[in-house]
Amino acid sequence: MRLLVASLFSCVLVAGPSQAQAPSDTASKIPVEQFFQRPNTSGAAISPSGRQIALRRLSPQGRFMLTVVDTESKQARAVANFNNADVDLIFWISDERLVFTTNNVDHNGTIGKTGVYAMDRDGKNRILLRETVGHPRGFADGDQVRTDSQSGLSYNGFPATPDEELYVISTLPDSAEMARMDTRTGRVHNFRVPNNTFQLLIDADGKPRIATAWRQDLHQSFLRDGDSWREITRMGTPLTDGFKPLLFAEDQLYVRARNGRDEAGIYRYDIARQTLLPQPLITAPGFDTDGSFIVGPRNMLGFRFNTDAATTVWFDPAMKALQEQVDQQFPGLVNQISRGRFSSTPYVLISTHSDIQSHAFLLYHRDSKAVSLLGSAMPQLAPQQMSNMSLERFAARDGQQIPVLLTLPKHTGKAPFPTVVLNGASMAQRNGLWEWNPEVQFLASRGYAVLQVSPRGSNGFGLRHLNLTPAGSGTDALTDLADAVQWAAKQGYSDPARVCIAGGHGGGAAALRSLLTQAQTYQCAISWSAELKPKDDALNARLGELRKPVLLAYDKDSERLDYQQGRQLYATLQAQQAPVQWLEYPPQVEHWKTQQPRIDLWRQIESFLATHIGPRP
Repeated sequence: MRLLVASLFSCVLVAGPSQAQAPSDTASKIPVEQFFQRPNTSGAAISPSGRQIALRRLSPQGRFMLTVVDTESKQARAVANFNNADVDLIFWISDERLVFTTNNVDHNGTIGKTGVYAMDRDGKNRILLRETVGHPRGFADGDQVRTDSQSGLSYNGFPATPDEELYVISTLPDSAEMARMDTRTGRVHNFRVPNNTFQLLIDADGKPRIATAWRQDLHQSFLRDGDSWREITRMGTPLTDGFKPLLFAEDQLYVRARNGRDEAGIYRYDIARQTLLPQPLITAPGFDTDGSFIVGPRNMLGFRFNTDAATTVWFDPAMKALQEQVDQQFPGLVNQISRGRFSSTPYVLISTHSDIQSHAFLLYHRDSKAVSLLGSAMPQLAPQQMSNMSLERFAARDGQQIPVLLTLPKHTGKAPFPTVVLNGASMAQRNGLWEWNPEVQFLASRGYAVLQVSPRGSNGFGLRHLNLTPAGSGTDALTDLADAVQWAAKQGYSDPARVCIAGGHGGGAAALRSLLTQAQTYQCAISWSAELKPKDDALNARLGELRKPVLLAYDKDSERLDYQQGRQLYATLQAQQAPVQWLEYPPQVEHWKTQQPRIDLWRQIESFLATHIGPRP
């Protein structure tokens, strides 16, 4: 799927100069902090009746707060605004009650613990349901912008019980019980499930129906009959030959499976005959189909997943017609529409974005087609100042087709451009979507072409792509990255004499390895928060041989393995007088609000790139 790019509709979503008003070098002058500050609005969820919208917004104190907007009056009210914590996930448990999680909690404030909370939609009767472990965020990590389907607490099936209860899933390996939690009283009722259960599907009546357990490298699925569980499948991992249960609705089980194909699709599973029906409901050539179902009062309405961009397939005729209406009104954008599960109102929530437009959340009247802006992530950045992205596929040295997201500078100079190969956080995960990306857009604004390669071994592009590295073949993820540079140079996009490779975490380790093994391709490498020796890799042991410029950046925490490894590598390179630059950022609560370390990192990256591969005058 290739989406056409269009300017965003007038005056509704973005403030900023029009296309005619924007000078050719406008984007290059955008300050770095405008790309990396916290998003203004970063999540939204519509209530079951469609009469309320919950929004995750940035408070004047720099914290994420929860605001509820009445869809008829458009009046907004902050119902969870803490001076020492961020609201994270938001979810309607009923039309009167919300569940939300908190993170980035500091001491001496208005809320005490990282956890899962419930409260009425007016902010009253708040209780702590469960305390959770707050994972410290890295200095380079940004804030995630979530669509409606990503805003709820993560479990599958229908979203809640009729009695305002949540099911709490335990992941302990020997657990034989799960819990049903009353969100008003906090009382917990335990019930038995098969040992090692890690996933539960809830039906439209709020009852557990399908449990999936992981046992001895096998996935086992169980159907609940009365008070007992009956095994219905025993298969391998869903990544290969097995399947993943996704929804139980109207006595139908919907699963993700390959069913003998290269790409995973969505199928129905016949429980009575214990067999997978051969005809897929959804397939996407070139992509694995994985995502989440959208449900009505009792039935399945549609399915939301990713190809090159976020995609929705509707089975409900009314929702399909509404999607077509919205797409015609707002062309060239990814428009994700959400309606209250029991809604009888004409209001729907739209989350919309493109490669050049950050996420915006709209309240839409399906009859009058009137639209109101609820909020947008980065309103300070006009789409016409951004650079377009496209998904391409190139032939690697062994002829295999490798996906790459290509972004070329829009306002600075002419091709061929100096180029940054920007790795994802994990080389086993697909690298990016067709959507606005602050790191990509910042680099493009400074005159760099950006390549986001999904090399062999990464998921999302079929089983063959996942298993494309036979032993002794001489091809691997690192050669795919280098081949992407050669492809871009042959197309006239990239200057092969000015290429740097960058990434964080696993992508940062891959950047350093690439500079060592594919030294002819790159002039420099940038790596942040990289753990270098997860398997005592012999290649990692040779990183001290690096002689080209390297920028290393880490959280300053002597207890962390990645920090210890980074310091050791820096000391080794410094002792050998290699051109290495070191950055470290002490963890502070204030940094969650200001994003100062992330902004400083990219300011340092800008200077590093300008020195070693920068655009020519």
